[in-house]
Amino acid sequence: MFANLPERPWRVNQPAPQAELLSKSLALPLWLGQVLWSRGLREIQEARGFLESPLKELPPPHGLRGLGRAVELLLPAVQNGLVIGVAGDYDADGVTATALLVDFFRQVGARVVWEVPHRVEDGYGFSPAVARRLAQAGAQVAVTVDCGISDAEGVAAAQELGLKVVVTDHHQVPPGPLVGAEAVINPQRDDCEFCSHLAGVGVAFYLAAGLRSALRQEGWFKSGQGPNLRESLDLVAVGTCADVVPLLDHNRVLVREGLKVLNEGRRPGFKALVEAGRMNPPLDARDVSFGLAPRLNAAGRLDHASPALELLLTRDLAQARLLAGELDKTNRQRQRLEQGILAQALDMVEKSPQLGEAACLVLAAEGWHRGVLGIVASRLADRFNRPALLLSLENGKAVGSGRSVEGFHFQKALARLEGLLTHYGGHSQAVGLTLPTKEVDRLREELNLLAAGELSAPGRPKTLRLEAVARLAELGPRAWGALEGLAPFGQGNPEPLLACLGATVDKVSQVGENHLKLELAQDGARGQAIGFGLAGLAPRAGQEVDLAFMPRISSYGGRHLEMVLEDVRPAGGGESIP
Repeated sequence: MFANLPERPWRVNQPAPQAELLSKSLALPLWLGQVLWSRGLREIQEARGFLESPLKELPPPHGLRGLGRAVELLLPAVQNGLVIGVAGDYDADGVTATALLVDFFRQVGARVVWEVPHRVEDGYGFSPAVARRLAQAGAQVAVTVDCGISDAEGVAAAQELGLKVVVTDHHQVPPGPLVGAEAVINPQRDDCEFCSHLAGVGVAFYLAAGLRSALRQEGWFKSGQGPNLRESLDLVAVGTCADVVPLLDHNRVLVREGLKVLNEGRRPGFKALVEAGRMNPPLDARDVSFGLAPRLNAAGRLDHASPALELLLTRDLAQARLLAGELDKTNRQRQRLEQGILAQALDMVEKSPQLGEAACLVLAAEGWHRGVLGIVASRLADRFNRPALLLSLENGKAVGSGRSVEGFHFQKALARLEGLLTHYGGHSQAVGLTLPTKEVDRLREELNLLAAGELSAPGRPKTLRLEAVARLAELGPRAWGALEGLAPFGQGNPEPLLACLGATVDKVSQVGENHLKLELAQDGARGQAIGFGLAGLAPRAGQEVDLAFMPRISSYGGRHLEMVLEDVRPAGGGESIP
């Protein structure tokens, strides 16, 4: 019996005749040809290149604006034995980027120190306090990773202490002149035509590649060609997936190759973290995003990110296992905090008619731990399909994190309200900010007006956009390799969401507390489907149903393709949008 739950409208793509030609030319299932077509990959060679994405297709680093000036500063620093200080951020992107550059500088024989901020004591980014600690550690040149573009005060403090500063970042560039560092690398710069999707760790990778090239030309490496940067791609893959940037263009190639390196088990830290998380290799982008990344992030969210950084830098497996166990424990603590704040936030929304109708949710309370606000904001944005911002109040100051939905650029919205803010940064989908507590109500009003003006239907259930129709017979072993070619999946390249229409339910069961499992039949073919949290949508055995699902390859209980349900409804019923 179907439960009386709010219905989600479906939009099913109509078959494109050209998609059939694409499928036949590339020997793909018809539904995958339709998916490629719907994503704008309509030429055979273009689609083939997307499915193969070889590492050789990465463009050289010199196209990245600011890289040449950074190399001019860092090349003599390496050659003359100056101490290079790497200043990172406390999230997984920042930690992997820091580890990548520290590893690289060590391998080229440079003297290197590093520093990452404490979320509560230092706040986000390259602050004056971080600059002072780098100088005290002996740094003569500072390189920021995954931060710096909004940190004029930190850059100025470092320069006053005699350090030259190279900023590498990927966050949105704030209005006005660029931060006054000696070199600024950021693909978001208006004058940069390089891939704007790069994560902080991707920018760090390209800096290492550019500097390695310059060192080669100088004859710095007495034998060989210098560090093999392919071995750093595990860090790039993890940081890129963790930061939820689009897995397109350069990122797609970097992550695909980086997952191969990750699954080779070269880095003791990742090997130990996989063990601590009881994960089963080979890992894919989803495993990274939901398994490795939260554990790396946990340290920086609740205390200091140094255990995560030490984990990635150690070459000793025994030490890595101790650190991974510590991070796993911290992650469980993070989950408890997150669940408590989420319950409070949901209670606020339920009890406030004003919040229930708001186009942007802005919630504030004393005692909320800053480290988990972004995660809870993401949960709220997904649940209510509207932007969400959570703020922790203390001593007259509000510190918070926001997450957005499609159609609302959160960083640009904050840029329009910067007069209310002490500090802010981020990108279209995720932001961090600080402001006086007295300005919170005004911020709430202004964000609500901006979101209401830019979003057509905030709070309405998300329309399920189904890219193609697939029959059970089209989901056999022949589809597995094609599906792997479409991966890695993530922001900008999501798992395909398909429709299966008119399948017969052979068997219905409930798994765990609230998960739905179906055994299905259609035209002599059979399939299995799992709906996490969808037990309330259970149909009857023998009923014909329409399914909205993601095809996912599973190794649990033997390799097979599993249909991961998003929605179930009686065949031919429900709301569909043409």
